[in-house]
Amino acid sequence: MIGGRSLLLRACGRHLSKVLRGAVNTQVSEIQASECMQHLSATFTRNKSTETPSSVSTNLDCKIMSETKEFPTLNKLGLLDKKHIQILDPGHVDHLLSTIIAGGFNKMQVIADHDRTLSRAHYNNEKTETCHGIMDNSPLMPPYYREEASKLLNKYYPIEVDPIMTEEEKTPHMVEWYGKIHTLLIKCGMSRTSIATMVKQSNVRLRDGTEDLFSKLKSKSVPVLVFSAGMGDILEEVLRHFNVYDDNVKVVSNFFEYDEQGNMIGFKGEIIHVFNKNENAVHESDYFKKIGGRNNVILLGDSLGDIKMAHGVPQPNNVLKIGFLNDKIEERMEMYKKNFDIVLVDDQTMEVCNRLIDLMMK
Repeated sequence: MIGGRSLLLRACGRHLSKVLRGAVNTQVSEIQASECMQHLSATFTRNKSTETPSSVSTNLDCKIMSETKEFPTLNKLGLLDKKHIQILDPGHVDHLLSTIIAGGFNKMQVIADHDRTLSRAHYNNEKTETCHGIMDNSPLMPPYYREEASKLLNKYYPIEVDPIMTEEEKTPHMVEWYGKIHTLLIKCGMSRTSIATMVKQSNVRLRDGTEDLFSKLKSKSVPVLVFSAGMGDILEEVLRHFNVYDDNVKVVSNFFEYDEQGNMIGFKGEIIHVFNKNENAVHESDYFKKIGGRNNVILLGDSLGDIKMAHGVPQPNNVLKIGFLNDKIEERMEMYKKNFDIVLVDDQTMEVCNRLIDLMMK
């Protein structure tokens, strides 16, 4: 009897744990949790019965096992039992994953943001620098630039991540911020040759496993579009610094324009900010035509604006949106879960992506 009770307790515990973390359908879970407790109560009070505790446990385990079978790909990837992995609709995500895996590498492309998506948000308890931050904090930049850039960051970044303001309300502030920074940079006359030194002196880090991920994608000839509202010249140097800028990688960002002496005198094209990535010229170019047929997309971002990066993909069959939630976690969690298929909470790795690619390579 004691052994049977123990089995039943463990079965109930496993199911209730899934209910609490939202890995199973809520309505079904409430019914099954109620049944679980009823079975448990009946087991402890039963004096005479033809049904043994072990058989009760077996029946309940069968129900719980069926839930695992509902999400076989998520289960294979180990994504159902991680507190930092939030999935609003596991059935939909499991279908996306299984379809992408079945399509193979020839049908796949990756579209990723850079700052705090490919790069870490923090390292050794210290915030890491974005492309803008690398310049803002560089001793190679004049003091007046660093001081003014810091003021602008403190003013506009809280607006960018504000969980209450709408995207439409934020957009004019982003345009204003980027415009002021660009004007400030032009005044500095920054040299092209100083960029590599700035990157080496910075504390920028790629997420753990990014080099491994890019190596696998290169080996399978999977195109990677790095789409950033940062500074393209800085971004490219970061990718070179960490040896991930291969010929399957294309960068779309804000690029500097230089004079004959190599001094920065302006920017090329329209400003890219966090909320207009769907309007950029890459969507009007032949980039997506060149990689036609790759209708399965892995999209990586840390901002709600990043979910638009795949809008230029012709006839996308499946777009798996993975969001990195780095700060203001409680305030933004529900919004991220509604917009990203998988939300990674303060995860400074590429473990989920690497698991997916590893499964495809088997």
